[in-house]
Amino acid sequence: MKKSLLFIAFVFITCSELYAQQLPVLDNYLINPVSLSPSFAGLISPFQVYLTYRSSWTGLSGAPKVGYLSADGNVGKNMGVGGSLMVNQAGIFKNFALNLNYAYHLKLAESHTLSFGVNAAVYQNSLDISEAIVSNPQDPVLAGRDKLTETYVNAGFSMLYSWKELYFCFGFPLILNNRSLYSITDTNHVLGLARNWVLYGSYTIVFNTPWKLKFDLLYRGTQFSPWTLDFSAMVKYQDSYWLGAFYRKNNIIGITAGFSIVKSLIINYNYEYSGFSMNGQSFGNHEFTLGYRLPVPEKKAPELKDYNKCY
Repeated sequence: MKKSLLFIAFVFITCSELYAQQLPVLDNYLINPVSLSPSFAGLISPFQVYLTYRSSWTGLSGAPKVGYLSADGNVGKNMGVGGSLMVNQAGIFKNFALNLNYAYHLKLAESHTLSFGVNAAVYQNSLDISEAIVSNPQDPVLAGRDKLTETYVNAGFSMLYSWKELYFCFGFPLILNNRSLYSITDTNHVLGLARNWVLYGSYTIVFNTPWKLKFDLLYRGTQFSPWTLDFSAMVKYQDSYWLGAFYRKNNIIGITAGFSIVKSLIINYNYEYSGFSMNGQSFGNHEFTLGYRLPVPEKKAPELKDYNKCY
């Protein structure tokens, strides 16, 4: 039976970044696009693993914090598998997510690939109500409880087209609309998960020098919530050093910078400034990513037999 849980102002101020999107807004897709779509699994590298930590609105008590671990690799010539673990906390909300990814890469022509991806997910959302302020403490849903917890099973799919340095992808990370038992309104579910979808495009201009220029465009939509749009530009040198800037809808600006060691060990940092203020103070968002990517084996040119050589 559906019960109503009354609005707690502090919770929704500190959690708006997380729950307006239903999934945490991370910037690690700029170097690890598999975090956006399972279609990328096994496509970028034979094996790669990434660890991301994000702290939003630094300095504000109860501000969102996210930990994200992902790994993927190829299986055979045309398949990729992977998975991810995510833990995030914002105020009295806490979320745990486990994702398993599978991708099939269909080669259409030389350098043209169409990839299909699916993912299965388990989410557990919880609300610590021991410090919450509610208008009806006698509500039977809350009586005698310190925590509300719900677990959901969800799934998603995506499709990706790639050609050389061009990628275009659309997908549904959450295709099911999980409804919570605890709701404020018919469309605002405290612990539920709404349907999500993404559109992503990336293109890298390769110059006749060690320099490259990479552009990314990302649209994220969530049922019953505002949509977001990201645009970024990044300069890369020898695929070993990069520096970029990005803009997100609602006047959020940021920078990204990183480097790789022998093109395997990857270290990246993102900073966002949103202009958000509380009591005259503004808070930035910091995101750190550490990764390892197994280099793609270089194809050796076939040896040509010299028939003029005398034996």
